[in-house]
Amino acid sequence: MRFAGGLLAVLLGTAIVIVQPVATALTPSEVGEIAKQITVRIDGANTGSGVIIEHQGNVYNVVTCWHVVQLKGGYTVQTPDGKKYTFNNSQVKRFRGVDLAVFQFTSNENYRVAEKGNSDQVALGTNISVAGYPQGTSDMDFRRGAISRLVTNPKDGYAFVYDIGGFPGMSGGAILDEQGKLVGIHGRATTRPDTNATTVLGIPLKTYLSLAPSVPSVATAPIPTPKPAPKPTSISPPATSQPVNSNNLSGKFVLQKTLNGHSESVYSVAISPDGRTLASGSYDDTIKIWNISTGQEIRTLNGHSGSVNSVAFSPDGRTLASGSDETIKIWNIATGQEIRTLNGHSSSSIRSVAISPDGRTLASSSYDETIKIWNIATGQEIRTLTGHFYIVNSVAISPDGRTLASGSYDDTIKIWNIATGQEIRTLEGDYTVNSVAFSPDGRTLASGSHNTIKIWNIATGQEIRTLNGHSNGRHSELVNSVAFSPDGRTLASGSDETIKIWNIATGQEIRTLNGHSSKVYSVAFSPDGRTLASGSHDTTIKIWQLSE
Repeated sequence: MRFAGGLLAVLLGTAIVIVQPVATALTPSEVGEIAKQITVRIDGANTGSGVIIEHQGNVYNVVTCWHVVQLKGGYTVQTPDGKKYTFNNSQVKRFRGVDLAVFQFTSNENYRVAEKGNSDQVALGTNISVAGYPQGTSDMDFRRGAISRLVTNPKDGYAFVYDIGGFPGMSGGAILDEQGKLVGIHGRATTRPDTNATTVLGIPLKTYLSLAPSVPSVATAPIPTPKPAPKPTSISPPATSQPVNSNNLSGKFVLQKTLNGHSESVYSVAISPDGRTLASGSYDDTIKIWNISTGQEIRTLNGHSGSVNSVAFSPDGRTLASGSDETIKIWNIATGQEIRTLNGHSSSSIRSVAISPDGRTLASSSYDETIKIWNIATGQEIRTLTGHFYIVNSVAISPDGRTLASGSYDDTIKIWNIATGQEIRTLEGDYTVNSVAFSPDGRTLASGSHNTIKIWNIATGQEIRTLNGHSNGRHSELVNSVAFSPDGRTLASGSDETIKIWNIATGQEIRTLNGHSSKVYSVAFSPDGRTLASGSHDTTIKIWQLSE
């Protein structure tokens, strides 16, 4: 920042008067250059603009208006250097009550991030600049004007009104102050039919910051990268996990083997009830069945047209459910044949599936914000549960089969009566609830969110404790998966590049399992609790064995 004058101390008798430095306004061309470096163009099912708001490693967060990216489908974001990166509507985080959203793209390039200003200091007459990419052009438009009105009770967050014209496609672009700092997001224009007078509106930056104080990783699936050739199954030499602190367990998990075969991220792993077989679902659109003892692939199940986000074994181990695209498929494990397909969700991707303890009922959640309950034998939909207002990331069924828990991008966990479809209660989780799991006795629930895991009392809805630790030494991470051990004493969680094992009674981290080279998306215990499986963005599955 440049300052007018210096720090001036004037001695007047015994009094010292300090003249504070005053920020100097940048020239319009200087502000315009900043706008050019932080503003991106968005194309796809809709068009618009966005602002690079955060940068963590090679991951960039872009804030825009929800109406720019609300249509389902694929999009590209074009950065100031002309490069294009892809993302999908399903990877966008929508903020409740306002016309704002955030998404990510990954790049090794060094892009400028917007410097945040104080939108509370924006008053009537404050000079501002607006930038964005008009529809149908590849050139950024830069306009200057002043705030003409401040809305006391804004609709969808639009509190700024200003005397600046604009074009379709500029929505989601930056509102900058005279120092080139971001103070708002440009978003909407309305025209009165009787006078043709146009009102242009924006959302203060404070509104965004109040909803996303830590701006977490929001993408549930990574931006696609070129697919490497499939690798043969290999068995890795044992590698001892690193103890973090003392615990009351007699053994520790060591890496027993690595399963290679998927060509893309492994989103879900499940172990059969007899502990002999593992199923994995991947971004490569396939399901693989593995022999846990040998590490050999038994067969590959093909049929989904999109990434397989969730797999679940039936209680008898004879069938497998998988969730992908808009469908759930039921498979015969022995033959690899598809038994039936369940259709009903309206969105492009099923996020999670869970089978009841009696094997008769299946629950599924989707990007369409709903949960559906199905009759597995007939494939008929029993009922739809509505109440979440954004993507439902995870569902889990209690051990007695009576209760369902769901975790959503809307930051809440809901507890449902499966028989009636009624919502029992809502638990206010942390930012983005990505995973839920019942304890073996059904009395507690674990939820994975942004950097935290919470343990809940199901009967009262009260939070028992919060487990913190996933940060990878650099920044907070989304906890993608949580799983209770069969005895209910420990919990495994997958995030960053690690799996953490927790003591449920004390909330203490027991140890960290290292071995994956990228984010861990799924963890699962074997029925005897002696084996742990993990699936990762690094395309591998790792088998961990409890060692005495």
